[in-house]
Amino acid sequence: MATESDLRSLHDVLLRANREHPDSEAFIYRAAGEEHVVTYRKFYEDVLLLSRAFAEKKIGKGSKVLFLSDNRYAWIVTDFALISLGAISVPRGSDSPTRELEYIIDHSECDYLIVETLSLLDNHSEMFSRKKLRNVFVIEGEKEHKLFSNLYSYNDLMKDRSITPEDIRAFEALGDDLEQEDIFTLIYTSGTTGNPKGVILNHRNVMYNVEKIPLVVDLSRDDYWLSVLPTWHIFERAAEYMAISSGGCTVYSSVKTFAEDLQYYKPTLVCS
Repeated sequence: MATESDLRSLHDVLLRANREHPDSEAFIYRAAGEEHVVTYRKFYEDVLLLSRAFAEKKIGKGSKVLFLSDNRYAWIVTDFALISLGAISVPRGSDSPTRELEYIIDHSECDYLIVETLSLLDNHSEMFSRKKLRNVFVIEGEKEHKLFSNLYSYNDLMKDRSITPEDIRAFEALGDDLEQEDIFTLIYTSGTTGNPKGVILNHRNVMYNVEKIPLVVDLSRDDYWLSVLPTWHIFERAAEYMAISSGGCTVYSSVKTFAEDLQYYKPTLVCS
């Protein structure tokens, strides 16, 4: 069994969480007015399925993917699917101006796009159409793919939810190709004082926080984390990685439901 020092990448963090806490609550979120509770086993399976689907669409080590979405459970699933393949995520929130997104695509040389909704895709459609994106993926949507189109919804990608023992072996073996110096994300600043500045982060950068901070804060599998900051910001993102590493549960909140969620879930940690 892996110890802290054996964890080379965030992929290793996911594998250990599934081994040690498969039936524990990993995430809680609301959709269509209903509460959904996700165990670590379900989280692992969702990441595996999306990773397999992305690989079939030729996302692999070093692929750069503009990831345009706000907080939701599908965000962290997408993040870990890209991590497993050695792809480099370039995340932004839904309120990003078209001009900034165009600069980021060109500067980072992204060749794939993941976008939260069709309406968000439409908001920037003219700009996106000028870019040579290999494939475009929409998180929330019906089956969108048509012949000769490069547009896919997650419903297109995840229609086969069967998982074989060979799928599990192949997914877990992906970690063998990941090194601590591998870049896993490019985070761009807001660009309010000029063009956005890109910050390169590798597994070693984030794994230091994942391994050391829980020892200082005394994190445990009994912790409930209330998530309200933008997930693509590195502070909130690192907090979710630490929650997974310690076996805790992340509750996705919002500005509108924050006060209610504080009372209902009684979280032990809130990042602010």
